Amino acid sequence: MPQVIIHASRSIAPENCSQLVQQIRASIPELLNVPEHIGQVVLYQSPEKNRSAHPSRDRNFIVAEVTMYPGRTKEMKQSFLENLVRLLHKYAGVDAKDINCLIHEIPSENWSGGVSHKYIEDANKM
Repeated sequence: MPQVIIHASRSIAPENCSQLVQQIRASIPELLNVPEHIGQVVLYQSPEKNRSAHPSRDRNFIVAEVTMYPGRTKEMKQSFLENLVRLLHKYAGVDAKDINCLIHEIPSENWSGGVSHKYIEDANKM
């Protein structure tokens, strides 16, 4: 936790996919104030036939979901989302107006698994 899931078309150049997820992953500790070993990024790409948007929108639109615990400031979240949009635009070539980002904040008791158990225990003590 935090976890970033990116839903994109298959239009991202294969050589950019790895750089994209690595750059997003590298920004998590600094921008969201978590230990270096915490955080995951997953990129899912779907064929164009499995995507639909209004004809005025880019069919290569991106939806990025960030799941994390509550407690970060509005400024931290805004900074992370701005960086996320910048990286998605850079590596996917999608205009910022066609990148939708959202944050799901869930209480720590609603998360289990991964290497963050100690991190969860510490969050529950707060």
